[in-house]
Amino acid sequence: MTTQAKLLKEFLLMMLISGLLFCCGKASAQVLPEYSAFPTSSFGVQVGTQGLGIQGSYSFLKSFNARIGFNAFPGMTVQYNGRDAQFNRTSVFAIADWQPLYGQSGWLARKWYISTGIAYYFSNNVNREGIGTTPNYTIYMSKVRPYIGTGLGNIHLFKNIGMRTDLGWFIPTSSATSTYDDKASKVSSGLRGLLPGLNSAVTIYVKF
Repeated sequence: MTTQAKLLKEFLLMMLISGLLFCCGKASAQVLPEYSAFPTSSFGVQVGTQGLGIQGSYSFLKSFNARIGFNAFPGMTVQYNGRDAQFNRTSVFAIADWQPLYGQSGWLARKWYISTGIAYYFSNNVNREGIGTTPNYTIYMSKVRPYIGTGLGNIHLFKNIGMRTDLGWFIPTSSATSTYDDKASKVSSGLRGLLPGLNSAVTIYVKF
């Protein structure tokens, strides 16, 4: 609980700093759109491993961008090893992007950015059908997760419609727990431990 409170305080501090940077950035040198990985502002729909969601963004200074959004992956049931597994995931997030190569003329320099941020999951669990003497059980995963990632942005599609791609990881801040035995190890070890936090997404947005 202490860790979550600390992370939320850091999140609020990050938002305050972003606001100050935004105010200062309004009076900064002109941002050249042809060199920027970010639209001035945008609103769009995101689809990816974290679910389906909406996302808004606003760029500030020359090479920075702020995003907030919401994702939902509710009630999806799949067959895994012949048994049902139901995923429930709903979250909000705030992300800051930085374009390291702003001002260079190469395509990658004009599109590539790196990201950091934080997400809070209102729900983040897997309901698993039991087998034999094992009853049905639920695995609960970390709700507060810092984020690191990278992506390509400001990809023009047509008129005021653009696209951005993201690849990153929402890092767990607590161990998974289970309502039965040690089943939490199924989502906290090896490659399986990385998958719940994986963020591979495409956002289609309208830029303003």
